[in-house]
Amino acid sequence: MINLTETKRIKDSINEHPQRVLETIESTKIGICITDDKGNFVAVNEAYTKVYGYEKNELIGNSFLMVVPSETKGQMTYLHDKFIKEKREIAKQWTVQRKDGELIEIVVDTGFSDQIFDRTPHKITFVQRAEDVL
Repeated sequence: MINLTETKRIKDSINEHPQRVLETIESTKIGICITDDKGNFVAVNEAYTKVYGYEKNELIGNSFLMVVPSETKGQMTYLHDKFIKEKREIAKQWTVQRKDGELIEIVVDTGFSDQIFDRTPHKITFVQRAEDVL
């Protein structure tokens, strides 16, 4: 299971200081991506890029579906849209795809904010490789 104490700390910090969101997401070893209501990456931290093997500039502005295997893209789009609407999702384990094509297992937690960036709905996704979680 992902470190929910750490993800809660980050969520609380973002809620308290939304203007410092980029600084906050770099303050952890947990991978974090932030997507807008359309599912496009608006921010990722260094730990996230290491999980997936991409550089930040390769992700920002692109759909989060670029890290999702083809067979689950429809399900992931549905779940992202549902999260933006309902603001809740269950922490879970997923299979994702690295830049080099390798399929890996990750564990995730999520958060919601409409106070960051342009004050529209954003999904904050916390990820760790399943093999790295104790």
